[in-house]
Amino acid sequence: MIVSVDPIEAAIRRSGLQKDQVGTLGYLVAQAVAIQNLQLGHSVIINAVNPVHGAREMWSQVAKDMSLPLTVLEVICSDPALHQRRIEARVRGIAGLTEVDWVRVQARRQEYEPWSAPRHVLDTAHTSVANLVTDILDVLKRP
Repeated sequence: MIVSVDPIEAAIRRSGLQKDQVGTLGYLVAQAVAIQNLQLGHSVIINAVNPVHGAREMWSQVAKDMSLPLTVLEVICSDPALHQRRIEARVRGIAGLTEVDWVRVQARRQEYEPWSAPRHVLDTAHTSVANLVTDILDVLKRP
């Protein structure tokens, strides 16, 4: 089960809530969907930026409360020029969600809190999408 925060936030925005009201609510909805699926015995992947410790801690607490392992993957692109080209070419087409431009990525980078918890960092700068998927699956198969 993959739970992606962006489409959830877009749906909430379409309901009429303002942008500043959406972020936390989107994560809480994703958390509820994740918990329900974990209770049903499904594995869950959360696709979210998790830019601050509070968002990250939420997932750690869910895993702890349910006595489940948590694997954290941070996917980065260490080549700024390549990252910019990818952002500028990306079209996600999520109704109610504007595409993120490079200026916004730079601003979000300033808001991004450094990680303190253990995680696996996967760098997309020198790999294909197929290899990235293989790398992710390899990490997820580890005990």
